[in-house]
Amino acid sequence: MAAIGQDRDKDVTSYMGFTGLRDDIPADRFAITDLAVAENVDLDKSGKLTRRDGYSSVKSDTTAHSLWADDSGTLAFYMAGKQLKRLNTDYSATTMAAMVSAGRMAFCRVNDAVYFSNGVDTGVYNVEAGAVRSWGLRRPGAVGIMRSVGILPAGRYQVAMTYLRSDGQESGAGPAQYIDVPDGSSLQLTLPVSTDPDVVGKVIYATTQNGNMLYQLQAVANSVTYAQYNGGDLIRPLETQFLQEAPAGQCIAYYRGRMCVAKGDTLFFSTEFGYELFDLRNYVRVDGDITILATMTDKDQVDAATNSGLFIGTDRSCGVLIGSGPSDFQYVPKTNYGAISGTLAMVDGSVYGDGSATARNIPMWLTTNGVCAGMPGLQINNLTRTKYTIPATGEGAALFMPGPNRIMMTYNL
Repeated sequence: MAAIGQDRDKDVTSYMGFTGLRDDIPADRFAITDLAVAENVDLDKSGKLTRRDGYSSVKSDTTAHSLWADDSGTLAFYMAGKQLKRLNTDYSATTMAAMVSAGRMAFCRVNDAVYFSNGVDTGVYNVEAGAVRSWGLRRPGAVGIMRSVGILPAGRYQVAMTYLRSDGQESGAGPAQYIDVPDGSSLQLTLPVSTDPDVVGKVIYATTQNGNMLYQLQAVANSVTYAQYNGGDLIRPLETQFLQEAPAGQCIAYYRGRMCVAKGDTLFFSTEFGYELFDLRNYVRVDGDITILATMTDKDQVDAATNSGLFIGTDRSCGVLIGSGPSDFQYVPKTNYGAISGTLAMVDGSVYGDGSATARNIPMWLTTNGVCAGMPGLQINNLTRTKYTIPATGEGAALFMPGPNRIMMTYNL
Protein backbone atom coordinates (compact mmCIF):
# COMPACT_ATOMS: atom_id res chain seq x y z
CA MET A 1 0.00 0.00 0.00
CA ALA A 2 1.32 3.41 -0.95
CA ALA A 3 1.81 5.98 1.76
CA ILE A 4 -0.99 8.53 2.07
CA GLY A 5 1.42 11.44 1.63
CA GLN A 6 2.80 9.93 -1.58
CA ASP A 7 -0.72 9.55 -3.06
CA ARG A 8 -1.56 13.13 -2.13
CA ASP A 9 1.56 14.66 -3.69
CA LYS A 10 2.16 12.47 -6.74
CA ASP A 11 0.45 14.94 -9.14
CA VAL A 12 1.73 18.10 -7.41
CA THR A 13 4.67 20.12 -8.70
CA SER A 14 6.43 22.50 -6.27
CA TYR A 15 7.84 25.82 -7.46
CA MET A 16 10.51 27.30 -5.23
CA GLY A 17 11.23 30.50 -7.18
CA PHE A 18 9.42 32.84 -9.56
CA THR A 19 10.73 35.52 -11.90
CA GLY A 20 7.70 37.79 -11.86
CA LEU A 21 4.95 38.93 -14.20
CA ARG A 22 5.35 38.62 -17.91
CA ASP A 23 3.25 39.59 -20.95
CA ASP A 24 5.81 40.14 -23.69
CA ILE A 25 5.24 36.67 -25.13
CA PRO A 26 2.17 34.39 -25.33
CA ALA A 27 1.43 32.47 -22.12
CA ASP A 28 1.98 29.11 -23.84
CA ARG A 29 5.64 30.07 -24.26
CA PHE A 30 6.22 31.07 -20.62
CA ALA A 31 9.06 29.59 -18.60
CA ILE A 32 7.93 27.56 -15.61
CA THR A 33 8.79 30.48 -13.30
CA ASP A 34 6.88 33.19 -15.22
CA LEU A 35 3.61 34.55 -13.86
CA ALA A 36 0.58 35.66 -15.88
CA VAL A 37 -1.23 37.05 -12.80
CA ALA A 38 0.13 38.17 -9.43
CA GLU A 39 -2.61 39.61 -7.24
CA ASN A 40 -1.98 40.71 -3.64
CA VAL A 41 1.38 38.97 -3.42
CA ASP A 42 5.00 40.08 -2.96
CA LEU A 43 8.03 38.61 -4.69
CA ASP A 44 11.38 38.86 -2.90
CA LYS A 45 14.90 38.71 -4.37
CA SER A 46 15.02 34.93 -3.98
CA GLY A 47 11.87 34.52 -6.06
CA LYS A 48 9.71 33.59 -3.08
CA LEU A 49 6.03 34.55 -3.22
CA THR A 50 4.30 35.70 -0.05
CA ARG A 51 0.87 37.11 0.65
CA ARG A 52 0.91 40.91 0.58
CA ASP A 53 0.34 42.68 3.90
CA GLY A 54 -3.14 44.04 4.47
CA TYR A 55 -3.95 47.56 5.53
CA SER A 56 -6.25 49.42 7.86
CA SER A 57 -7.96 52.73 7.22
CA VAL A 58 -6.93 55.54 9.55
CA LYS A 59 -8.53 58.46 7.70
CA SER A 60 -11.44 58.88 5.34
CA ASP A 61 -11.51 61.89 3.07
CA THR A 62 -13.05 61.19 -0.32
CA THR A 63 -11.70 64.43 -1.80
CA ALA A 64 -8.07 63.86 -0.76
CA HIS A 65 -5.27 63.77 -3.34
CA SER A 66 -1.65 64.90 -3.88
CA LEU A 67 -0.30 63.29 -0.71
CA TRP A 68 3.36 64.25 -0.14
CA ALA A 69 5.82 63.75 2.72
CA ASP A 70 9.47 64.62 3.29
CA ASP A 71 12.20 62.41 4.73
CA SER A 72 11.72 63.62 8.31
CA GLY A 73 8.67 61.45 8.89
CA THR A 74 6.86 64.38 10.52
CA LEU A 75 5.95 66.67 7.63
CA ALA A 76 3.21 65.69 5.17
CA PHE A 77 0.65 67.56 3.08
CA TYR A 78 -2.29 66.75 0.86
CA MET A 79 -5.14 68.49 -0.92
CA ALA A 80 -8.78 68.13 0.10
CA GLY A 81 -10.86 69.84 -2.55
CA LYS A 82 -9.38 73.33 -2.75
CA GLN A 83 -7.79 73.23 0.70
CA LEU A 84 -4.13 72.58 1.42
CA LYS A 85 -3.90 70.45 4.55
CA ARG A 86 -1.05 69.27 6.74
CA LEU A 87 -1.33 65.64 7.83
CA ASN A 88 -0.26 65.37 11.46
CA THR A 89 1.52 62.37 13.00
CA ASP A 90 -1.70 61.27 14.72
CA TYR A 91 -3.46 61.35 11.30
CA SER A 92 -5.49 64.41 12.16
CA ALA A 93 -5.32 67.26 9.64
CA THR A 94 -4.72 71.00 9.84
CA THR A 95 -5.95 73.32 7.10
CA MET A 96 -3.05 75.53 5.98
CA ALA A 97 -4.50 77.57 3.11
CA ALA A 98 -7.34 77.82 0.62
CA MET A 99 -6.45 77.46 -3.06
CA VAL A 100 -8.18 78.75 -6.18
CA SER A 101 -7.80 75.39 -7.95
CA ALA A 102 -8.47 71.82 -6.77
CA GLY A 103 -5.83 70.49 -9.20
CA ARG A 104 -3.02 68.07 -8.37
CA MET A 105 -0.42 69.78 -6.18
CA ALA A 106 3.35 69.38 -6.60
CA PHE A 107 5.73 69.87 -3.63
CA CYS A 108 9.47 70.32 -3.15
CA ARG A 109 11.35 70.94 0.10
CA VAL A 110 14.52 73.05 0.13
CA ASN A 111 16.06 73.74 3.54
CA ASP A 112 13.27 75.02 5.81
CA ALA A 113 10.77 75.77 3.07
CA VAL A 114 8.30 73.55 1.21
CA TYR A 115 7.43 75.03 -2.18
CA PHE A 116 4.18 74.03 -3.87
CA SER A 117 2.21 74.67 -7.05
CA ASN A 118 -0.71 73.15 -8.95
CA GLY A 119 -0.56 75.09 -12.19
CA VAL A 120 -2.82 77.85 -10.84
CA ASP A 121 -1.76 78.42 -7.22
CA THR A 122 1.72 78.75 -5.74
CA GLY A 123 3.01 79.11 -2.20
CA VAL A 124 5.63 78.26 0.38
CA TYR A 125 5.23 76.54 3.74
CA ASN A 126 7.75 77.95 6.23
CA VAL A 127 8.74 74.99 8.40
CA GLU A 128 10.07 77.11 11.25
CA ALA A 129 7.06 79.43 11.37
CA GLY A 130 4.53 76.69 10.59
CA ALA A 131 2.70 78.97 8.16
CA VAL A 132 2.09 79.45 4.43
CA ARG A 133 3.30 82.52 2.55
CA SER A 134 3.60 83.61 -1.06
CA TRP A 135 6.24 82.16 -3.40
CA GLY A 136 7.82 85.46 -4.28
CA LEU A 137 6.04 88.78 -4.61
CA ARG A 138 4.02 90.18 -7.46
CA ARG A 139 6.01 93.10 -8.81
CA PRO A 140 4.51 96.61 -8.62
CA GLY A 141 2.78 98.41 -11.41
CA ALA A 142 4.22 101.51 -12.98
CA VAL A 143 5.26 104.50 -10.89
CA GLY A 144 3.56 107.72 -11.94
CA ILE A 145 5.97 110.63 -12.65
CA MET A 146 5.24 114.36 -12.88
CA ARG A 147 7.68 117.30 -13.14
CA SER A 148 7.81 120.04 -10.54
CA VAL A 149 10.18 122.81 -9.47
CA GLY A 150 13.44 121.71 -7.85
CA ILE A 151 17.19 121.49 -8.22
CA LEU A 152 17.65 118.56 -10.65
CA PRO A 153 19.73 119.45 -13.72
CA ALA A 154 18.16 119.02 -17.15
CA GLY A 155 18.11 115.52 -18.60
CA ARG A 156 16.33 112.19 -18.65
CA TYR A 157 15.55 110.39 -15.37
CA GLN A 158 14.24 106.87 -14.85
CA VAL A 159 12.30 105.53 -11.85
CA ALA A 160 11.23 102.03 -10.74
CA MET A 161 9.94 100.42 -7.55
CA THR A 162 9.90 97.09 -5.68
CA TYR A 163 7.86 95.68 -2.81
CA LEU A 164 9.32 94.40 0.49
CA ARG A 165 7.83 91.47 2.41
CA SER A 166 7.91 91.24 6.21
CA ASP A 167 10.74 88.67 6.07
CA GLY A 168 12.93 90.94 3.94
CA GLN A 169 12.18 89.36 0.56
CA GLU A 170 12.23 91.98 -2.22
CA SER A 171 10.11 91.72 -5.33
CA GLY A 172 11.17 92.16 -8.90
CA ALA A 173 10.66 95.41 -10.77
CA GLY A 174 9.17 96.03 -14.18
CA PRO A 175 10.52 98.35 -16.86
CA ALA A 176 11.53 101.77 -15.50
CA GLN A 177 9.39 104.82 -16.22
CA TYR A 178 11.24 107.85 -17.56
CA ILE A 179 10.75 111.59 -17.99
CA ASP A 180 12.76 114.36 -19.67
CA VAL A 181 12.95 117.55 -17.61
CA PRO A 182 14.51 121.03 -17.98
CA ASP A 183 17.03 122.50 -15.59
CA GLY A 184 15.74 123.26 -12.08
CA SER A 185 13.22 120.42 -11.79
CA SER A 186 12.11 117.78 -9.31
CA LEU A 187 10.09 114.59 -9.79
CA GLN A 188 6.77 113.99 -8.06
CA LEU A 189 6.16 110.23 -7.81
CA THR A 190 2.83 108.43 -7.38
CA LEU A 191 3.39 104.98 -5.86
CA PRO A 192 1.18 101.87 -6.22
CA VAL A 193 0.15 100.03 -3.03
CA SER A 194 0.28 96.24 -2.65
CA THR A 195 -2.82 94.36 -1.46
CA ASP A 196 -0.64 91.51 -0.16
CA PRO A 197 -0.89 91.61 3.67
CA ASP A 198 2.72 90.40 3.96
CA VAL A 199 4.06 93.42 2.07
CA VAL A 200 5.25 96.01 4.60
CA GLY A 201 7.27 98.39 2.45
CA LYS A 202 8.54 99.42 -0.93
CA VAL A 203 11.83 100.65 -2.31
CA ILE A 204 12.08 103.47 -4.85
CA TYR A 205 14.93 103.43 -7.38
CA ALA A 206 16.07 106.20 -9.71
CA THR A 207 18.89 107.10 -12.10
CA THR A 208 21.16 110.09 -12.08
CA GLN A 209 20.93 112.64 -14.90
CA ASN A 210 20.87 110.67 -18.22
CA GLY A 211 21.99 107.57 -16.35
CA ASN A 212 21.09 103.96 -17.15
CA MET A 213 21.69 102.29 -13.77
CA LEU A 214 18.89 102.47 -11.19
CA TYR A 215 19.95 103.04 -7.58
CA GLN A 216 17.95 103.05 -4.36
CA LEU A 217 16.47 106.46 -3.61
CA GLN A 218 14.50 105.64 -0.47
CA ALA A 219 12.45 102.96 1.30
CA VAL A 220 8.93 103.76 2.49
CA ALA A 221 5.97 101.97 4.06
CA ASN A 222 3.57 100.12 1.78
CA SER A 223 0.81 102.60 2.61
CA VAL A 224 2.79 105.59 1.28
CA THR A 225 1.46 106.78 -2.08
CA TYR A 226 3.63 109.86 -2.72
CA ALA A 227 7.38 110.58 -2.89
CA GLN A 228 9.68 113.20 -4.37
CA TYR A 229 13.02 112.98 -6.16
CA ASN A 230 14.93 116.25 -5.87
CA GLY A 231 18.50 115.02 -5.76
CA GLY A 232 20.33 113.35 -2.88
CA ASP A 233 22.35 110.20 -2.42
CA LEU A 234 21.49 107.13 -4.49
CA ILE A 235 22.65 104.03 -2.59
CA ARG A 236 22.63 100.43 -3.87
CA PRO A 237 21.82 99.32 -7.43
CA LEU A 238 18.54 97.65 -8.37
CA GLU A 239 19.27 93.92 -8.75
CA THR A 240 15.79 92.53 -9.43
CA GLN A 241 14.69 94.43 -12.51
CA PHE A 242 12.70 92.28 -14.97
CA LEU A 243 12.40 89.49 -12.36
CA GLN A 244 9.09 88.29 -10.94
CA GLU A 245 7.45 85.79 -8.60
CA ALA A 246 7.37 82.06 -9.38
CA PRO A 247 5.07 81.11 -12.26
CA ALA A 248 2.42 78.51 -11.43
CA GLY A 249 3.28 75.12 -12.89
CA GLN A 250 2.30 71.46 -12.73
CA CYS A 251 5.76 70.16 -11.66
CA ILE A 252 8.53 71.70 -9.55
CA ALA A 253 12.04 70.63 -8.54
CA TYR A 254 15.30 71.93 -7.08
CA TYR A 255 18.34 71.64 -9.33
CA ARG A 256 21.84 73.13 -9.10
CA GLY A 257 20.92 76.01 -6.83
CA ARG A 258 17.71 76.91 -8.64
CA MET A 259 14.03 76.16 -8.33
CA CYS A 260 12.57 74.79 -11.56
CA VAL A 261 8.92 75.16 -12.52
CA ALA A 262 7.31 73.28 -15.40
CA LYS A 263 4.38 75.11 -16.98
CA GLY A 264 2.90 73.17 -19.87
CA ASP A 265 5.79 72.26 -22.17
CA THR A 266 8.14 74.93 -20.78
CA LEU A 267 10.65 74.79 -17.91
CA PHE A 268 11.43 78.05 -16.06
CA PHE A 269 14.30 78.67 -13.62
CA SER A 270 14.76 80.89 -10.59
CA THR A 271 17.86 82.99 -10.16
CA GLU A 272 20.79 81.11 -8.60
CA PHE A 273 20.02 80.65 -4.89
CA GLY A 274 17.22 83.19 -5.29
CA TYR A 275 14.34 80.74 -5.20
CA GLU A 276 11.61 83.41 -5.22
CA LEU A 277 12.79 85.43 -8.21
CA PHE A 278 12.33 84.21 -11.80
CA ASP A 279 13.44 85.67 -15.11
CA LEU A 280 10.88 84.32 -17.56
CA ARG A 281 13.20 85.14 -20.43
CA ASN A 282 15.25 82.09 -19.35
CA TYR A 283 13.44 78.88 -20.23
CA VAL A 284 13.71 75.53 -21.98
CA ARG A 285 10.87 74.26 -24.18
CA VAL A 286 10.52 70.48 -24.58
CA ASP A 287 8.53 68.17 -26.86
CA GLY A 288 5.30 67.97 -24.86
CA ASP A 289 3.60 68.76 -21.57
CA ILE A 290 5.98 68.03 -18.69
CA THR A 291 4.70 65.29 -16.36
CA ILE A 292 7.79 64.40 -14.27
CA LEU A 293 10.72 66.40 -12.83
CA ALA A 294 13.22 64.31 -10.85
CA THR A 295 16.60 65.42 -9.52
CA MET A 296 19.25 62.77 -8.92
CA THR A 297 22.26 63.76 -6.80
CA ASP A 298 25.68 62.13 -6.54
CA LYS A 299 25.95 60.14 -3.30
CA ASP A 300 28.96 62.10 -2.01
CA GLN A 301 28.19 65.32 -3.91
CA VAL A 302 31.72 65.27 -5.32
CA ASP A 303 30.97 64.36 -8.94
CA ALA A 304 27.89 66.43 -9.65
CA ALA A 305 28.78 67.11 -13.26
CA THR A 306 28.78 63.40 -14.14
CA ASN A 307 26.45 61.71 -11.68
CA SER A 308 23.83 64.36 -11.01
CA GLY A 309 21.08 65.50 -13.28
CA LEU A 310 17.49 66.49 -13.82
CA PHE A 311 15.33 63.82 -15.40
CA ILE A 312 12.31 65.11 -17.32
CA GLY A 313 9.27 63.15 -18.42
CA THR A 314 6.77 64.54 -20.91
CA ASP A 315 3.62 63.08 -22.40
CA ARG A 316 5.77 62.05 -25.40
CA SER A 317 9.23 61.15 -24.10
CA CYS A 318 11.60 60.77 -21.15
CA GLY A 319 14.99 62.45 -21.09
CA VAL A 320 17.48 64.60 -19.21
CA LEU A 321 18.43 68.25 -18.89
CA ILE A 322 22.05 68.91 -19.75
CA GLY A 323 24.10 72.09 -19.34
CA SER A 324 25.53 74.17 -16.53
CA GLY A 325 22.91 76.92 -16.39
CA PRO A 326 19.87 78.52 -18.07
CA SER A 327 22.00 79.97 -20.86
CA ASP A 328 22.99 76.52 -22.13
CA PHE A 329 20.40 74.12 -20.64
CA GLN A 330 19.04 71.68 -23.23
CA TYR A 331 16.57 68.82 -23.10
CA VAL A 332 17.83 65.52 -24.52
CA PRO A 333 15.10 62.85 -25.03
CA LYS A 334 16.17 59.26 -24.31
CA THR A 335 12.91 57.36 -24.88
CA ASN A 336 10.13 57.71 -27.42
CA TYR A 337 7.38 57.09 -24.87
CA GLY A 338 6.05 59.39 -22.18
CA ALA A 339 5.91 59.49 -18.37
CA ILE A 340 2.70 59.19 -16.34
CA SER A 341 1.96 62.24 -14.19
CA GLY A 342 2.07 61.65 -10.43
CA THR A 343 4.00 58.36 -10.52
CA LEU A 344 7.43 59.62 -9.45
CA ALA A 345 8.99 57.99 -6.36
CA MET A 346 12.50 58.51 -4.98
CA VAL A 347 14.30 55.33 -3.90
CA ASP A 348 17.30 55.23 -1.56
CA GLY A 349 20.29 54.53 -3.79
CA SER A 350 21.81 52.15 -1.23
CA VAL A 351 18.86 49.75 -1.49
CA TYR A 352 18.40 49.93 -5.26
CA GLY A 353 19.58 46.77 -7.02
CA ASP A 354 22.80 45.49 -5.46
CA GLY A 355 23.38 48.78 -3.63
CA SER A 356 26.25 49.89 -5.85
CA ALA A 357 24.48 52.91 -7.37
CA THR A 358 26.49 56.10 -6.87
CA ALA A 359 23.43 58.24 -6.16
CA ARG A 360 21.79 59.18 -2.89
CA ASN A 361 18.35 58.74 -4.41
CA ILE A 362 17.22 56.99 -7.58
CA PRO A 363 14.12 58.43 -9.28
CA MET A 364 11.65 55.84 -10.50
CA TRP A 365 8.48 56.53 -12.44
CA LEU A 366 5.85 54.88 -14.58
CA THR A 367 5.76 55.34 -18.35
CA THR A 368 3.41 54.20 -21.06
CA ASN A 369 5.84 51.34 -21.65
CA GLY A 370 6.74 50.27 -18.11
CA VAL A 371 8.66 51.30 -15.00
CA CYS A 372 11.78 53.44 -15.57
CA ALA A 373 14.65 54.46 -13.31
CA GLY A 374 17.01 57.41 -13.68
CA MET A 375 20.57 56.19 -13.20
CA PRO A 376 24.00 57.75 -12.62
CA GLY A 377 25.55 58.85 -15.88
CA LEU A 378 22.13 60.28 -16.80
CA GLN A 379 20.93 56.97 -18.20
CA ILE A 380 17.30 55.84 -18.12
CA ASN A 381 16.67 52.13 -17.56
CA ASN A 382 13.32 50.55 -18.36
CA LEU A 383 13.02 47.84 -15.70
CA THR A 384 9.98 46.01 -17.04
CA ARG A 385 9.84 46.44 -20.79
CA THR A 386 11.57 43.10 -21.53
CA LYS A 387 9.13 41.27 -19.25
CA TYR A 388 5.97 43.27 -18.72
CA THR A 389 4.46 46.36 -20.35
CA ILE A 390 1.91 48.65 -18.73
CA PRO A 391 -0.49 50.36 -21.11
CA ALA A 392 -0.94 53.30 -18.74
CA THR A 393 -2.34 56.71 -19.60
CA GLY A 394 -3.68 59.69 -17.68
CA GLU A 395 -2.19 59.99 -14.21
CA GLY A 396 -1.33 57.86 -11.20
CA ALA A 397 0.52 57.69 -7.88
CA ALA A 398 3.62 56.02 -6.50
CA LEU A 399 5.04 55.08 -3.10
CA PHE A 400 8.38 53.62 -2.01
CA MET A 401 8.21 51.52 1.16
CA PRO A 402 11.58 51.16 2.94
CA GLY A 403 12.21 48.04 4.96
CA PRO A 404 10.52 45.65 2.58
CA ASN A 405 11.99 47.90 -0.19
CA ARG A 406 8.96 47.86 -2.41
CA ILE A 407 7.71 50.42 -4.86
CA MET A 408 3.96 50.62 -5.37
CA MET A 409 2.44 52.34 -8.42
CA THR A 410 -1.16 52.87 -9.46
CA TYR A 411 -2.38 54.35 -12.71
CA ASN A 412 -5.53 55.16 -14.66
CA LEU A 413 -6.23 53.36 -17.90
